[in-house]
Amino acid sequence: MIISCYLSPQSLAHVQHAFPPPHCVGNAGTWDALVSDVQRRRCDVAIVDPCAGGDQLASGRLSALASAMGTGPSIPVVGYLSVTAGAMRAVQALVRLGSPEIVIRGVDDSFDALAAVIRRAVTSCASVRVVRAVEAPLQTLPLPVAAAIRTAFNHPEQLRSVTDLAVAARVTRRSLDRWLARAGLSPARIVLSCARVNAAFHLLAGGKVRLAEAALLLGYASSRSLRRELSEITGCAASSMTRLSPDAFSATIGRRLVRQHQGATAERSPY
Repeated sequence: MIISCYLSPQSLAHVQHAFPPPHCVGNAGTWDALVSDVQRRRCDVAIVDPCAGGDQLASGRLSALASAMGTGPSIPVVGYLSVTAGAMRAVQALVRLGSPEIVIRGVDDSFDALAAVIRRAVTSCASVRVVRAVEAPLQTLPLPVAAAIRTAFNHPEQLRSVTDLAVAARVTRRSLDRWLARAGLSPARIVLSCARVNAAFHLLAGGKVRLAEAALLLGYASSRSLRRELSEITGCAASSMTRLSPDAFSATIGRRLVRQHQGATAERSPY
């Protein structure tokens, strides 16, 4: 994982301990450099303290960041701040910008907790990209059905079976598949597999979570089950996850969510 930071030396060191090599954690020399990394998507996640060097600088910095994030698809930006009056105002501004996670220095930033927050932010942002790719067919579904599919991607640990998905959608399993077919989406089993595989990819891609651990976190019966589902959905081996592009992976998941016409040849993964 490539992590671009604008932090105090102490906070940067904490992030580097939470993400040792092969992760790449770098501190941008200036706020403009950090904004450029976000705008040009040169990192997987940005971790920022807009108050570093003085609370009075935060407002201008956040305005520049907002402009960069408004120019197109963005990467997740995680706030990592101390408890000060200025920092609390900056937190509110970061939330308005859509920052998926905020970490308070010295409160909830143990190495494991910090690593979990950053991984969750990356996974959440990637899930948004996947769901956005099928937003048009989702709009044709009943609201509870569409909401259940979004939950499957944003919180895959909550829906571990097609029955769970149907219950969340407030329909029977048969009705769920009928609604998905009308919308041009794949059957519920494939949709759920895509959601779980998407989460698994972002756990494995950083190179720090083992296959068995990812399988346990996502409710698979065994690492073999996860390996089989990764291959079925993406056409790739689990061992190749650390070498895949997140954007290309998301595009493949988006294609698998769309129902294949009978007799059509399934698209192959571009990897």
